[in-house]
Amino acid sequence: MLRGSALALVLASAAALGADRPKVVIVKSAELSPYAALAAGFSVEVRGQVEQLTLDESAEGAARTFKQVAERKPALVLAIGPAAAVGAHRALTDVPIIFAMVPYFEKYELEGPHITGIALTSDLSLELAAVKALLPEVKRVGVVEDPRFSQKLIDGASGLAAGQGLSLVPLEIDGPARLEKVLKGAKGKVDALVMISDRTVGNAAVVERLIAWSTEEKVPAIGLAPGQVKEGALLALAPAPTGLGLQAGRLANRILHEKVDPGALAVAPPEGVDLHCNLKTARALVDPRKFALDLVTFAASKGLAVKVTE
Repeated sequence: MLRGSALALVLASAAALGADRPKVVIVKSAELSPYAALAAGFSVEVRGQVEQLTLDESAEGAARTFKQVAERKPALVLAIGPAAAVGAHRALTDVPIIFAMVPYFEKYELEGPHITGIALTSDLSLELAAVKALLPEVKRVGVVEDPRFSQKLIDGASGLAAGQGLSLVPLEIDGPARLEKVLKGAKGKVDALVMISDRTVGNAAVVERLIAWSTEEKVPAIGLAPGQVKEGALLALAPAPTGLGLQAGRLANRILHEKVDPGALAVAPPEGVDLHCNLKTARALVDPRKFALDLVTFAASKGLAVKVTE
């Protein structure tokens, strides 16, 4: 049995531990397994008391969820998925927010002194390295982009492509309506297509058309997400959800415990990715045996897990 002084010491230690673990709320856009995996990784890494909420599908339900979040007075919110990120950004203007799992995050204008996040794409260096290693016949890599939003990325990627012995071919659009004309002009002028995160290109109809065009023209497409590989893209280098969660947890610790201003942190590139491949697409475009060997070799050299779709 603990004596009074010993009990007081235990209680004081518990209180100190609790004080060092601020309240953190995870808001998920939906009950999806990748979101759950990201939340699990985050919960392991973050030094905080974690609670999870999932948005209701209705606008009224979402409003109630964010009201509940505000009532909890969290020290930080992790918003997973577009609906959670946009809703948190609008409703919680005085709470530090980290967003994750938001494809084409640029189009949602998730900017402000209280918000930062983790992108789903990086500088294209890994994508271009994959093209070089897995598609040796490719020399000209097309990228559909809107220069208003992606010129800096294209400029940097052009240098990276040259370093791989490749030529980057920008296919400029200023809206979805211009896509067909640009694709018609690209016929015979690009050997592969790399998709990027861009406010204009980040449109479901545009993405669907790019994958369809790559199939029609037998031009390998490197997508952004596993879903695009399932739709017919040859490859995608996409962040692993658990790894994203761990990364978000480290970012949260900087904000919570090092008192770093989230608005001063640039949206971070993902630190770990999986290599997704569509075998059916591969059979239609390349020598499957050589491709499979090159795929395994490349993945091993980069420390990537391979995820296969038929």
